[in-house]
Amino acid sequence: MKPTLCKTHRLRLSVAALGCALLAGTAHAQDSEKQELARLRATTQALIEALVNQGLLTRERADAILAQASAAGAAAAQQAAPDTAVATAAPAAPAGAASAPQKVLRIPYVPETVRKQMADEIRTEVLAQARSERWGDPGALPDWLGRLTIAGDLRVRGEGDYFANTNIPAYDYRAQTSSPAWSPDLANTTADTSRMTLRARLGVAAKLSDQLDATVRVSTGNSTSGPTSTSQTLGSDFNKYSLVLDRAWLDWRPLDALALDLGRMPSPFYNTDLSWADDLSFDGLATKLKAPFGASGDNRLFATLGAFPLEYGSLGASTNKWLLGAQLGGAARIAGGVKAKFGVALYDFRKVEGRRETDPPPSGALAGTVPYFVSQYAPSWRLKGNTLIALNDPTSTAAPVWGLASKFRPFDLTLGVDIDAFAPVLVKLSGDFIKNTAFNLADIEQRAGVTLTQLYPKTRAAQFRVDVGADAIHQRGDWQAFTAYRYFERDAWVDGFTDTTWNLGGTNYKGWTLGLNVGLDRDFWLGARWTATHNLDDGVRFTDPSGASVGTMSNAPLRIDVLQLEMNARF
Repeated sequence: MKPTLCKTHRLRLSVAALGCALLAGTAHAQDSEKQELARLRATTQALIEALVNQGLLTRERADAILAQASAAGAAAAQQAAPDTAVATAAPAAPAGAASAPQKVLRIPYVPETVRKQMADEIRTEVLAQARSERWGDPGALPDWLGRLTIAGDLRVRGEGDYFANTNIPAYDYRAQTSSPAWSPDLANTTADTSRMTLRARLGVAAKLSDQLDATVRVSTGNSTSGPTSTSQTLGSDFNKYSLVLDRAWLDWRPLDALALDLGRMPSPFYNTDLSWADDLSFDGLATKLKAPFGASGDNRLFATLGAFPLEYGSLGASTNKWLLGAQLGGAARIAGGVKAKFGVALYDFRKVEGRRETDPPPSGALAGTVPYFVSQYAPSWRLKGNTLIALNDPTSTAAPVWGLASKFRPFDLTLGVDIDAFAPVLVKLSGDFIKNTAFNLADIEQRAGVTLTQLYPKTRAAQFRVDVGADAIHQRGDWQAFTAYRYFERDAWVDGFTDTTWNLGGTNYKGWTLGLNVGLDRDFWLGARWTATHNLDDGVRFTDPSGASVGTMSNAPLRIDVLQLEMNARF
């Protein structure tokens, strides 16, 4: 087998040979100067050409080196001696013909100092390129790998859910068959439970250019566990668990002030978990604008517009459900250690409200070809709290199919203040207020096909939260403490998109939470949290299905406490 030379060895030999060639003019004094200079010029040009062919030297740099050498040699020759001329005899001219002019080869003299300078410049340039491209380094990675960022996190949680003995039994909720109804899916309201859950997420972000990023993330969970949680309950006889596509989106920034997100993305809005749960991902398109102002880099105005499909019907665009959102806001440093931020948003949940069917379900050839129950609020993602109406036709005796009673067009005001004057301890204050502007009793009665007496609008929600400690847990000894109070009326927000720690998800409650995170090692921490909630009472009384006068299922007693202990790791 013929020996081979790596790129680094070839580079070193080429540079060494070039240096020897450039200095060879003084090493062999016994050769005639004419022959030596001719050989030197030819060798130098050949080596420079070889460096260009191997990609070790650019053509532009090679031409510049030769031009520099010629200019320096000509200047030196004019000062020292006449140019060396080598005359070559012309062939004998025919008799009577004029003598042909002699051909003269002029070789400029290159001083030793210039030759050494040229060698040093070539060596420096080529070695710099070798270092930047990591020639000969066995640990060097391809260029495309340098544009990738891999990140993930892992959480193992133990959770205890504690139900008050005064709660109404779950069968009272499940016995509801007519409009209005609340939380008809509840299966347990009195028995304490505990479980262990796992959340694992792994993402890859690719920087395709200075203006375009692509990100993909997979996580635990499944398509039937609802949109707001990526946790997997452990305990399935040691069977394996599935991974799902949690996020996949393009972030394109064609201008400094403009960004477009397309695909399945994190929330593009400035919000708290009162509106959008932390684990929720958005499907669709979002456009984000920003406009800095003032001298501080923290000062800016921003706007966000988004369109997100919720559900595509199989019978045309008239049955498609969408979320449209728009937000205006700003951020500014209002004092030396104080930053403030606000956002005003309006969301429109299109065609999510229920509409009662007037005819029995189609049968025979018509089944599946005409819209029916297309306004259903699917059990796979509804939680509890929203007012529901039965969608079955008046003659139906089948199990009820439920839809949302109210339309949803919530206004959302979010405020935040960060105080870093006590660094490294950071204080964060946040507030969130929601008002559903689309609740209309006459519209609900028209779609429900029945008269609904004493169905009052309960359309407000608010949350106040305080965080103290490190901005994020990175090192051993870092800590965070937080507390929050929340008030959430039943029809302020679509309950299927709410956080699942508070009241185990849903709306129609008030309560508080208290938590602490402590760093145990680098990007590894222990967390503990206690959350206590109970339902809201609107004072409307009637006789429930069991015969006891307790009021509507909306304000039936339901108190839930949740304890969470968890270990988190980030990488």
